[in-house]
Amino acid sequence: MFGRKAAEKLDSAAAALHRAGKKVGGEKGGRAGDALANAAIAPVRRHIDTGCTRGKCKQH
Repeated sequence: MFGRKAAEKLDSAAAALHRAGKKVGGEKGGRAGDALANAAIAPVRRHIDTGCTRGKCKQH
């Protein structure tokens, strides 16, 4: 199981994709970056325990 730090890195990567897409193609590019992040990052992000990403678990 991934932890809080992995979740933060995945969220940062998704935000970077959005910013890069927006820089290149405006709002449509931002949406394309979001779509790419959802396709590539979301499957991994779903495996992360959301309670753990908020610092509420006792393991991390």
